[in-house]
Formats: sequence, structure tokens, C-alpha cells
Amino acid sequence: MIRSRLFLFGLLGLCSIACEGAGTADDTSTEASSGASTAGASTAGASTAGASTSGGSTGGGSTSSAASGGGGSTSSAASGGAGAGGAGAAGGGEGTGASQGDGGADPVDLPAGVSALFPAPGARGLCPDPPLRITFPGAPTLGSAGAVRVFNAARPGAAVATVDMASMTVSATIGGRTFNVPRPVYVDGNDAVVSLPSRALDYGQSYYVTVDRGAIVPPGGGSFAIADATAWRFDTAGAGPSSVSSLDVALDGSGDFCSVQGALDAVPANNRDSVLITVQRGTHHGVVYFEGKHKITLRGADRKGTVLSGTNNNNLNPSTRGRALVGADKVSDLVIENLTIHNLTPQGGSQAEALRLQDCDRCVVRDADILSLQDTLLWSGRLYADNCTIAGNVDFVWGTGAAYFNRCEIKTVGRSGYIVQARNGDSGYGYVFVDSRITSDAGITGNTLARIDVSQYPASHVAYVNCTLGSHISRAGWTITGGSPPRSLRFWEYQSRDADGRLIDTSGRAAGSAQISAEQAAMMRDPAIVLGGWAPPR
Repeated sequence: MIRSRLFLFGLLGLCSIACEGAGTADDTSTEASSGASTAGASTAGASTAGASTSGGSTGGGSTSSAASGGGGSTSSAASGGAGAGGAGAAGGGEGTGASQGDGGADPVDLPAGVSALFPAPGARGLCPDPPLRITFPGAPTLGSAGAVRVFNAARPGAAVATVDMASMTVSATIGGRTFNVPRPVYVDGNDAVVSLPSRALDYGQSYYVTVDRGAIVPPGGGSFAIADATAWRFDTAGAGPSSVSSLDVALDGSGDFCSVQGALDAVPANNRDSVLITVQRGTHHGVVYFEGKHKITLRGADRKGTVLSGTNNNNLNPSTRGRALVGADKVSDLVIENLTIHNLTPQGGSQAEALRLQDCDRCVVRDADILSLQDTLLWSGRLYADNCTIAGNVDFVWGTGAAYFNRCEIKTVGRSGYIVQARNGDSGYGYVFVDSRITSDAGITGNTLARIDVSQYPASHVAYVNCTLGSHISRAGWTITGGSPPRSLRFWEYQSRDADGRLIDTSGRAAGSAQISAEQAAMMRDPAIVLGGWAPPR
């Protein structure tokens, strides 16, 4: 069995017109926008949760710079022998060793100037969704012409997958929905990494890869190409897993799938049985989307080391349902735990949810780090978050549902802004934070706990119960626009304290907000009351 080590790879973040308005709840309109755009492209890696950083604001906009643990990866591998050794995922450490596929590989000479290929030439029994990785002795650069193609060896007349280096954005079908995504080719250390389209390969087939001259430029310049149909060839596993009750995702080919999306696609729609998807360490790049699937537990092997990372935003996909990095619709009994989700869209790059869960009933997110800048979370339904870090700066917790946050860190990064925009009606509760820490990057001031236009959402409900507030929260505490606050508005606090444990002086809080009673606070501490009778697992 060939042993291989997984690599991390970052994304060249796209940055365009700045948007700072609040999110829209429908799928066809976009949010009001303002703010400075960030010129050019931004390179960002996976962030360590709780220490997510972004560059300071300059003139109303800033370029984000995610904190990366462990630095860039370096690797070398012999074809048919040992796998490549790579730096660990965000937070440091090494990737786990694992066998590539089920049947190993026959030794094959590598193309000139290449230190390693994944899948290894001659690999057998491979997952049907592998990333392509070319390792050089030094850092390569990406060209702007030519293509990387994959052919079915039995039907070589037309490529089954083509990545055109001249296209900076491409259309991709993910989970049955069409998205615009950045060109799926990246440089990570000495690696050029190519993500193939979803479901491009089948089981029980032999494939080969070609790389046009100029598509990828080796270190120091010169030329590189793979044209021979025998140079980079591999076989997929004969069949998929016999059961989807427990699926393993590993970038090195040792699991049932190499991508999170591949594992989710394997779960039938409207399933009734529970599914556990374990995602191994590494940076798993790209948009993830699923709909109408239930009782799924998406569990990372390492909270800091299992990272779902990439760029998606309102400029790429101008709708609330299209712009999230990880999105789900019409699901129930979903659990997401022990991992990091990081949308790399830089400041000014428009609204960019890291995790969008809509029509999500009895959904749990725990021991997770959810990172973006504007509109990090969009949640509707009944949702429970425990021991999470949520980072962003403009309306970065928003939606229409009832959501309970227990022992979470809600961190404002990069610039001042607003934490919550709750668009719930008057028939239930909105966003409730209990025993949580409200923190920020150093130097941020004038933040507010929530904002709302009461002419549109007069019954907005946000409650902070026994929370620790950082000094970045303004004296007024809340932003209320659209007229005089109606009696239906519920901007509530109970015994907010500073970092030293002292009760905060709330005498200057905005008109329309309220300091609630101990009896009301006790009700808000009960998840079953907030979440309409559902008592989530604790």
C-alpha cells in the first residue's frame, strides 16, 4: 500500500465591489451596499479559530489576512513508494498518513522536473473525487492559458473533466445547484493543486491526466507539460461503499471519498437513516451544498486541523442562497462538529456567509469555528450552537430563525460593525446568547450587539444572558433605526459583565432596549423555551 501524507492548500481570494448592507431573506434580491472595495487579489489560508485576524480597516475597507497555523507545506514523494509529507492543517501539526486507494500502485517514472503526483501514477482503488496535485522542487506559478484535462482511458475521444486556465471563474454544479466559483487551481507551497468538477469521475474506470504547456509554470520559469496518456494514469475503486451509514473523507485517497461534497452526494435525498461523515485533517477546499437530507453528522477529525475553506460571496453568486461557502436547505437533525469553516472572501468582497442553514430544524453546531467577515452565519429554523467561535464584523449573525448560542465566542474581527440582525416575527424568539463571550480584535470600538430597522422588523428579538462583553461594545449597545422603537421590539440584556467580571453600566443603552428580569432570564436560559419545545442534546 502506498503511504501518503495530505497537504494543505489555500485559496487565492477574489476581491471586488465592497458591500456592507444587511442580508436579504429572499433568493432574488441583494443587500444594500456601501464601503470601500479591496483592489486586486488576496491570498489567504485557513484560519485558526478564536485567533482569526484580518487586516485593519483603512478608509472604511481592509484586506483580510487569516491566521495560519504551521506555515506553508513542503513535500516530496517517490512515485509508487512513500507518500508526500506535508504540513498539517490550520493550527499546526502534520497531516495523517494513510494509504492511497485500496490496491496500491505500480512504480512509474515521474515526468521530468516533478517530485510527486497525486494520485500517484499507477494508483488503484482510488476515491472517485480526487484532487490533482503536482509537486515541484520549488513553488510553481499558475499560467493563464492552456488546460488540465482528465480522460477516461476506455473512451479517450473527449475529456471527462477540463479546467481551463484562461477562465478565472467557472460555472459548477454542486449538490444539484449551479454556482459560479473561482478557477479551481491553487498553489500551496511547492504544489499545484487542481480540484475537479463534482461527479466528473466514475467508479471502476481508468483515467489519465494531461497538462498543457504553459498551464502551470515550474519554479524558475521554463516549461512543463504532460501529454503522454501513460504518464499519469490511475484507477478508481470498483464500486462505492456498500453502506452510507458511516463515510470517511480523506484528501490522500485513503477514505471512501476525497471531498466532503462527494460524501454528501452519496447520501440519498429524504433519507431516514442516520449518516456519520468523518472528515480527516487537511484543508478541504470548495463550496459545499446539500438539500433535503437528514440525520447527517458532519464530524471533523480535528477542530483546528479539519478546515472547509474557500471563497464564495454575493459578487460571485448574487443571492442569499448561492453565496455561502457551506449551505444547506430543508434539512433536519443535522450535526456539524469539531471542524473549522472559513470563507476567505476579503473585506469589501461583499456578503459572504461561511455557514448558511435555512429551513434547518433541530440542527446542532458544536465545537466548531465559523469564520468570515460580512454575514458569517445565516440561520433559519431551530438551531443550537455550543462551544463555537463565530467571527465576522458586519451583521455576521443573522436570519429569521430561533437560534440558541451556549458558551460561544462571538468575535468582531478587522473593523467595527454590528453583530446580530434578527429578522424574526412576533410569534417566537430570535437569537439568544447565554454564558457567551463577546470579543474583538484589539483596537476596535463602537460595536453594537445588534441592529434592526424597526419599520421592517418591529418584533426583532436578540437576548444576551450572563454574557461577558468586551470594551469594543459601545455605551448605547444597540442600533435601532426606522422610527421610534415599538413595544414589540425585544433587544434584551441580563447581567452583562466586563472581562474582569464586573457588571457593566447599562444606563446609556439605546432607547427601546431592555434589561430583563431574573425570571425572564431564566426563561431565556432554557433552550426548549427559545427553540419552540425542542431540547437539544447537551
